[in-house]
Amino acid sequence: MAADYIFCGENKIDFALPGTLELICNYDSWKTLSDKSKCFPLLDEQKYLDDSLDKSSSINFLRLDCYSKNYPAFDQEKFFEKIKNDNTVVLCLSSENTNAVQSIRRMFLELMEREIKNPGIIICDSEKETSAESLIHFAIETGALLIDGFGNGICLSDHYSDKNKISDYKLVNSIAFGILQASRTRISKTEFISCPSCGRTLFDLQETTAKVRAVTHHLKGLKIAIMGCIVNGPGEMADADFGYVGSGPGKITLYKGKEVVKRNVPEGIAVEELISLLKENNAWIEPEFALSV
Repeated sequence: MAADYIFCGENKIDFALPGTLELICNYDSWKTLSDKSKCFPLLDEQKYLDDSLDKSSSINFLRLDCYSKNYPAFDQEKFFEKIKNDNTVVLCLSSENTNAVQSIRRMFLELMEREIKNPGIIICDSEKETSAESLIHFAIETGALLIDGFGNGICLSDHYSDKNKISDYKLVNSIAFGILQASRTRISKTEFISCPSCGRTLFDLQETTAKVRAVTHHLKGLKIAIMGCIVNGPGEMADADFGYVGSGPGKITLYKGKEVVKRNVPEGIAVEELISLLKENNAWIEPEFALSV
């Protein structure tokens, strides 16, 4: 769950980048680099339209303002026509308007009407005082667009209004992948589906969910449901790959999709039986191996 790109602005990177990580930097910094193999430029509309400037032959990130007030005017017709025929362009959409979601959605609709199919990245900044407030802000501003089918990725930036606080970049990265997973844009970890619990729940739902999560959290892309009862459980877990459902006091029924596979499994061995079921269906990866792929 490492970021694909990191925006470094004007900063210089003087060390080897790990794995497949690549950089995005401002155009003026990018053009001075001797090695551009893992770094790509971020341009504004004016620089992109300037044909005298050198650009990347593979990827050019292009920041596109979405109807912000007082934003400098540019030749929109020329701009849209040029990007429509340029498959190196990745659009980075942002807006300074208070209602940024509506502004960015409006721009996506404009691109659709013009049949522009370049990838679109949703940029979202936060100046909230707490990480919890930032999480909600990021989820609303980007998730609302992603679940409607707009955008191919997100770029989050968390800079507290209190400058004495330091951004938690690890947390921001985790939030980004969580939003992408929840919107089904990119599956990067195990998906757990659980009911909210009620009077019919036949086991400690939180404890059981924690036990199942502890042994299956490394199974990327798999959807596992933990349901408290046989009444509503099968319906609520309809899109899960595998299900763990309470069917009686101390008894568990295991599902593969919507099909019952094992009935009345004693709760004490139900997690082990779930792992066996995953293995039988080639859905299991040993944790040590999962960490290395």
